Amino acid sequence: MIAMPPERDRLPWPAIGPVIGLTLGAVDSVVNHIPVLLGETGAARADRGPASQAAEFLSLILDAGWAWAAAAVLAGWLASRSPRPAAGPAAGSAGMLRGALAGALALLVATSAYYATDLLFDGGGWWGIPTRYWLIGSLVLGPPLGLTGALIHRPGPIGTVAALVVPGGATVQMLILPPPAESLMATPVRLTVWLAASLTVVLIVRRHARRSPRRARAVPS
Repeated sequence: MIAMPPERDRLPWPAIGPVIGLTLGAVDSVVNHIPVLLGETGAARADRGPASQAAEFLSLILDAGWAWAAAAVLAGWLASRSPRPAAGPAAGSAGMLRGALAGALALLVATSAYYATDLLFDGGGWWGIPTRYWLIGSLVLGPPLGLTGALIHRPGPIGTVAALVVPGGATVQMLILPPPAESLMATPVRLTVWLAASLTVVLIVRRHARRSPRRARAVPS
């Protein structure tokens, strides 16, 4: 049996953003419509059944701005990975460009998929004001978020700060824009996000601390 090179098993980088965006947008819309499918839209949010409550939990996470930002950062991180060591500034610049483009594509496709899936459930038109608003937002915010994902590969403080953007953003949003109090899932979502963000920060700091001595040993005296 002939082993395939590892890089051939990877998704081509131009497809990474669309795949992530399609998954996020479609899943978010479907989760939001589970109470509709179960016929529980007439009941108060706190009085809905277990399936709707589980959907509410996922919805409060997937609808959050930090989750969409995380999708763009993830796309940028994945698209900027190289199967072989970077050869000079040109390779690094190419990775940054791939990350920025992947971040934009992720949010553009996520927005398109979200409203297209809404259309399947609700009917109406796709090209409305919300769609245009978020498509413009995707073009504005997608590239810097994707670039942030690409910067995570950088050693030193730059990579560490870039890696802290998503958990930091999630923590801040839970403080400034918490889930609605009338939802039974509001507190579980806040605690889950805070716990996940805290663990992520600890892992990032530990990774940075482990890399620092290695870089110090690698520098010739």
